[in-house]
Formats: sequence, structure tokens, C-alpha cells
Amino acid sequence: MTDGRPSGILPSQWIDEAITNGIVVSDRPLSPGQIQPNSLDLRLSNIAYRVNCSFLPGIEGIDKKLERFKWYDLPLSDTGTILEINQVYLIELQERLALPQEIAVRANPKSSTGRLDVFTRVVTEYGQAFDEVDTGYKGRLFLEVVPRSFPIKVRPGDCLAQIRFSRGEANLTRSETVDKVNSEDIILNPRLEPLRANKLRISSGISLTVDLGRGEITSKDDRTIGYRARKNQPPIDLRDVGKVAIRRYWERIYYSGNQPVILEPDAFYIFASRELVRLPGDICAEMVPFDAGSGELRTHYAGFFDSGFGYSNHLNAAAAVVLEIRNRDVPFLIEEHQPLFQLELLKNTERPDRLYGAVGGSNYQNQRLKLGKQFKLGKQLTETEDDDELEESIPKPDSSSLNLFSD
Repeated sequence: MTDGRPSGILPSQWIDEAITNGIVVSDRPLSPGQIQPNSLDLRLSNIAYRVNCSFLPGIEGIDKKLERFKWYDLPLSDTGTILEINQVYLIELQERLALPQEIAVRANPKSSTGRLDVFTRVVTEYGQAFDEVDTGYKGRLFLEVVPRSFPIKVRPGDCLAQIRFSRGEANLTRSETVDKVNSEDIILNPRLEPLRANKLRISSGISLTVDLGRGEITSKDDRTIGYRARKNQPPIDLRDVGKVAIRRYWERIYYSGNQPVILEPDAFYIFASRELVRLPGDICAEMVPFDAGSGELRTHYAGFFDSGFGYSNHLNAAAAVVLEIRNRDVPFLIEEHQPLFQLELLKNTERPDRLYGAVGGSNYQNQRLKLGKQFKLGKQLTETEDDDELEESIPKPDSSSLNLFSD
């Protein structure tokens, strides 16, 4: 299946072939909706295991590790099963792999998973690293799931993670990244003007910054620049798309002039990048999960972007990168134009036969600051007239106000 293909990330048409040829196996037929331009969504099975700690199976294997560290079985119901916050669950996935010797796999949470502050990692039967599947692997896949801010309700078939297949080295070198940025409009400023390499900090990836609302991305009507997760809220049903009230689960952070934005320890925040991204069909991208040079914080959970993210034939198309930030240990100041993460460009073995958002749309194509797909968009979708009146009664702070305002 890979004869004649160069190194890189394998595209959607290869994933179709992999399913047909038994490289990806499941007892239940896979849905076309699971296949993205460069990735495959993985589905939960009908049983979870509550374990007392996170672990890697290693040479002992996952079955023996479960005998030692499993507390109890937790069947997943079609009506929904609740996973509690800060509890560790291991869930077998419906998909299994029989990889060729030259094909490796890497996993990451889906975008909606990360934006709900749900920490997930894929584990193989004898794996010695999270989210990595060695070439030639044959066996089952498991998903470690740890809800952090909110309990969640899940069902068999729900997709919390995805995998991508690669052949050889996929990362662009620094010089290749510079050439790509200079020849195509991949990174843009808020006015949709392309940024070339001389305006960017490029090492192993492209350093991008956080938008704190200096009037270029946020609108005059809503100067929301971020969100902070509320504590002790009821479970979120992953299938309640567009139904969940924002203000029950999130405090808004508003632009407030020169007031500092200080992240509290172990709180979870959503922000957006100042720069915009537009990925053509020959590349995809990944965020570096943690950069110790930026401070003691993690800047995302879900960090993979399929080909076509933010891209269309229209010149006004581009997307911000949503940052899922958890601070550690001490309060941490973030400032406008402060680099918080790197975007690494990955080459495809060939152009995918579908691009992100082109078929059936996407919740995150051409996004700016945006929460997970479960949350309502706009005042017209609030639950009751009382909710509408409450939203209208909350004043927007002026430039002298504190930046964090609970709505």
C-alpha cells in the first residue's frame, strides 16, 4: 500500500485502503465520518475500567497491569455513563491495528475533547510510550481518560481521540518550514495579511502568540478574550452538541486595556492565538504540547490540524489556534504577543482526497476564539427567556475593569 509513496503523513484515501486491507480492524463497521484528511477517529467500546493510577503496560502487558491496578469494571451504557473528574479510566477502543513494518501511528485527543479539559492518551497492549504505536504493531488499542474540569457523559461509539499514520520522517526541517512560509500564505496576521519568515520566530516549529484583545480579533460588541472553567458543575453529555449553556461552565475573561492577565494555579483556560493559520492540501500541522521555556504551563491537549484547516479558495479564510491552557504551581502572567506554543508543519505523502471542513463542514473551520461544540452559539440559543434577560443585564467592563468577569 505504500510502494512509491514518499515519507510523510498518509492521507484519507490511504486510510480508506487500510480499512479495506485489514490494517485497521473493528467488529463494527467503521463510519465514513471517522475518516479525516489525515486522521482516523477512534470509538469507545462498551466497557471502561476504573484504575487507581495511570500506567504504561510495558513488557508485563496491559491485561496483567489491569489485574493489579483495576478497581472495578464500568459498563458504558447507550443512555450514557458518567466519568468523574480527576478519576483515571482505561477504555478499550473498538478499532484494532495490524500495521505494516514501515507504518507508525501517533495519537492525540480530538479538538472537542481538549476544549472540555478531558485528558486522553492512547495505549497499546505492551506500549512503553503514550500516544505512540510502533511500526508493525498488531493488537488492541486502549484509551486512558481523565476528565479534569467537568464530569462527562459518554457512550459506546463516542470518539475522544484520533490517530494518524506516517511513513518515515514527516516533520519539515527549519529550512523547509522557512521556504513554505515564504512561498505560501500559511501564517497570517489578524488583518489576514501573510507573515513571512522574517516576521516569525522559527526553530523546529513556528512560534505563535496569544491574543489578548488589542482590538484586532475581538469585536466592539463582545471583547471576550478567553474563558476560565468553573468548578463543581454537573456532567456534560458529549452528544449535546449546541445545547449547553456557556455561562454555567465558564467565566468570561474580557479585554481590559493594560490590566494584566494572570493565570491561577491549576485553573483551566481557553484562549486563541493572535496569528491565523491556513493549511493547504500538501501539509498538516501539530502543536508542541509543552514548551518549558514559556513558563510552567501546558498550552494544549489536542494539537493536530488536518490539511485544509483554515483554508479555502476565499482570501478571507483562516483560523486561529485555540489554546487549552493549564497553569502549574504559581500564578503566571501572560501578555499580548507573548509566544506560548509552536506549530510544527508536517508533509503529506500526497494530497488528501478531502480537506478539513470541505465535506459536511466542521465546528472549528475558520474559528477564532471558540469553545467546544457542545456549547451554545449566541443569545438566540439560550435555554429560557430568563437566561436571555440575565445575559442582557450583565454590563461589559470598561478599560479600567478587572480582566476576569464572571457572567
